[in-house]
Parts: sequence; C-alpha cells; structure tokens
Amino acid sequence: MALDNMTYLQGAFILTLVNLVTGILSFIYRIFLSKSIGAEGMGVYQLIMPLYMLFIQLVSGGLSTSISKLVAENKARHNYSNIGKTIKIAVLISGLWSVTFSSLIAFNAGFLANNILNDERPFYSVIIFSPAIIFIALAAVLKGYFYGTEQVKIPALIDIAEKLIRLVVLIMTTNYLIDYGIEYICAGAMTAMVTGELLSLFLLYITYRRKKIIAAAAMRTDSAMFIISNMLKVVIPLSISGAVNTILDMLDAALIPDQLIKAGFTKQLSLSLYGQLTGMVLPLIYFPMIIIGSLSITLIPSVAFSFTYKNWAVLNKKYNDSLTIASIIGLGATIAFMLFPKELCSVLFNCPQAGKLLFWSSIPCVLEYWLFVLMAIMNGLNFQGKVLESTILNIIIMVTSIIILMPMPRLNIYGYVIGLGISSLSVILSCLRIINKNNPIRVDTKKCILKPILCAIPMLAFISLANFHLTSYTNFRYNMMLSYILGSGIYAIMLLATGTIRPNQLLSVIGLKKPDA
Repeated sequence: MALDNMTYLQGAFILTLVNLVTGILSFIYRIFLSKSIGAEGMGVYQLIMPLYMLFIQLVSGGLSTSISKLVAENKARHNYSNIGKTIKIAVLISGLWSVTFSSLIAFNAGFLANNILNDERPFYSVIIFSPAIIFIALAAVLKGYFYGTEQVKIPALIDIAEKLIRLVVLIMTTNYLIDYGIEYICAGAMTAMVTGELLSLFLLYITYRRKKIIAAAAMRTDSAMFIISNMLKVVIPLSISGAVNTILDMLDAALIPDQLIKAGFTKQLSLSLYGQLTGMVLPLIYFPMIIIGSLSITLIPSVAFSFTYKNWAVLNKKYNDSLTIASIIGLGATIAFMLFPKELCSVLFNCPQAGKLLFWSSIPCVLEYWLFVLMAIMNGLNFQGKVLESTILNIIIMVTSIIILMPMPRLNIYGYVIGLGISSLSVILSCLRIINKNNPIRVDTKKCILKPILCAIPMLAFISLANFHLTSYTNFRYNMMLSYILGSGIYAIMLLATGTIRPNQLLSVIGLKKPDA
C-alpha cells in the first residue's frame, strides 16, 4: 500500500483553513475578555497562561506527534491490531500521568499563586484549570490517532466546536461574575477553557469509537513494553523541548527589558520596546506559521509512513516539496514585511514606530519557516533526540545573544534579531547535516531556494512600482492591499510558469482533483 504524495498537503490545507477559523474565534474570545476585565484583569490572566502552557507541555507535549508517528508506521505495515493496542496503552499511561499531575496542581494552587505567580488572585483559576490537563492529555492521544490515519478533518472540525463552546461559556460566566471581581472573572475564563477541552475530548472519543480501524483478532501485536518504549522515545524529548521553549519565553520577559536598561534605555522605554517585539513584531512574523504548523502536523506521520517503507523517492519528494512551500510562504511574507513595515504596524497596532523593528525582523523569517519544517521531518525520521539537541542549541544562542548583544547601545533590541538569524541558520545547518548523513535524501537547491527567489523578484519589483504610482490616488491602506494582492498574482503566475508549483498539484491540495498516484 502506498501513500498518495498529496495526502499530507491536503491535510495541511484543511488544517490551515480550520486554524484561521479558530484563530478568529480565539481573537474574539480575547477581545471579549479584555473588555470585561480591563488591562489589570488581562495582566492577571496573562500571569496564569505561561504556567498553564508549561504544565500542558510537561503532561502532553509531543504526545500527539508520538501517537501519529506510531500509528502511521503500523498502518504502513498493515498491523492494525497494534494500532488499537497502542491507543489503549497511551490512554492508560497519559491518563495516570495527567491525573497525578492535575492533583498536584490542585492541592498546591495556593503555593503556585502566591510564590510562583506572586499574586493570590489566580488561586481559583489554578484550581479550575487543573482538570483541563487530563482532558488535553487524553485528547492528544486521540488526535494523534486521527493524524496518523490521515483523518485530519475530524480533529480540525472538533477544534472549531471547542473554540465555539469556549466563547459561549465565557460570555455566560462573565455576565454572571462581572460584579464579583477580577479573580472570579479569570476563574470564569478558565472554566470556559476547561469546558471546551472536555467537549473536545468527548467528541474525539465518540468519533474514535465509530471510526477506529477494526483488525483481525489473529494479528500479532508488539509487547506493551515495546510500545511504551517507542512512545517514550518520542514523547520525552519533545515534551522537554516544549517545556524548555516555554521557560525561554518566561526568561525573555525577565531578560530583555533588563538588558535594554543596560544599553542605556529607561525602564519605560525598555518595556515599550519589549512590547513592540513580543506583542506586535513577532506575532506578525509568526502569523504565516498557521500554514507551516499545519503542514508540520500532517508531515510527521506522512514522513514516518514513507520511512517505514524505505520509499526514498517519495520521501525525497515530500522533503523538497515541504521546504519549497516554506520558501514560497516565507519570501511572500518577507516582501510584505519589508515593503510595508510602518503601514502594517500603524494599521494593526497603531504603532508605526515598530515598523523599523518589523523590517529587520523580517530578514530571518524564511529561516524560521525552514527550521519548523526541518524539525517536523526529523521527528518523522526518528531523530527526536537530535530535535531536543537542536532546541537546546537554539536556546543557548538566543540567550547568549540577549545577554551579550542587547546591552550594546548601537544594537539594543536589534541584538535579539541578530540572535534569531544566527540561531535559525545554525540549527538549520545542523538539521541538514543530520538528515543528509543518515538518509539518501537531499535538498534540491534549485527547486527549494533558487526558483522561489527567482519568482519573488518580479513580485517585489511590481509591488514597489505599483505602490509608488498608486500613492497619489488611494489611501495608504488601500494602496498597500491593492499593490500586494496584484503582486501576489504575479508571484503565483511566476511559480506556475517556472514549474515551482504545478496546477494539478494545487487542484489536488484543495480537493478538486484526485492526487497523482
């Protein structure tokens, strides 16, 4: 049985659409919450979220990836009995681990609020979010099953339902708790999140019971210890990687303003620059990750499937197609960020002064997208330990850059951008070396790099000229949108004309044509 080469791209397309919908719903959720509790209330809420995300990473980080990979490998071998056994074991282990962790959080809510968050008001929120840890861990197992069996529509649609119920519950609880104070409204917001996660788990379980693969009873299965061992080989490194990245985000909040003060800035200006970087520029830079992240989710089991068969030709195609997509999206985004930095920051954040930082931050963004794809491919190729090493290398370079470069008055906040470029390039080269050393697959430089750049040059030239000539006739917002839309059309034509992407490939991805065999 051979996998269709387009399957993972179709899945990525579906997840991208869903992520756009869920992103909009999450944005509405945040707007409603901020209007309900104000700036101080949002501050209390934001105190809780890093801790919440850290616990999620420790309990379920890498779990969905691990399950999807194991399921895809067993599917490749037609060992459907092993798939069912893997899911049962994963549910049991993740259930026991998450229940234990959740209990520890609930019983130590006071300590966490007062000593870790340094504010007693999140106490009720910590207690309430503790059961969500259990729901998320169990849901991660079932999502992994659906990703591994290429049924990405199921968890995608359930994610939308989860975000909708979260918003509804938030509105209901907020209206009821509005007169009780910030801590109670935050607890209501957490109740909405827990309710959404519970609904998600329930729907995933019901669907799994209906859609699970029924295997012949006579089929041989691996031992429980063998399955657990294979699972932990993926889960442990990825959980540690996720937890370390979360801790790095917390370190950034402490280190960056402090290093800017050393560079000669006032505390107020340091916090302002930090806000521009983390609240405006980086969210814009990483917005296209909606597409890249969706691609990575479906890429891991797809790569694992081809790797199990040792189908190097198909694997090489997936490798280069994915990197090409990262280049196409990255170059398109970079052009927008470099040509309209002040305009974007003005329209979106009412902060045109962040434009200069956006301009320079856009330079390494293609590298970031490549890195994300390479990490997914390495996970599919069983290099979880190397992924962890790469994550640690990335963090070491970033922290070093923050400590050494940012206190320099001439560099200041741009020291972070330099560090981002150095760390991304270093880790990419390391990943390429590891992949090339252990597998007969190679980067097609012409397809992945040269052709996308060649296609991006006319786009850049056209947008620059259109922007110049339209300035006298339209508002700068419309000018920006119109010139970029037209430029994107030129980009698409060039990509098709050079064979970087093919019409049949596009039609297959959006489901208008059957994938090529």
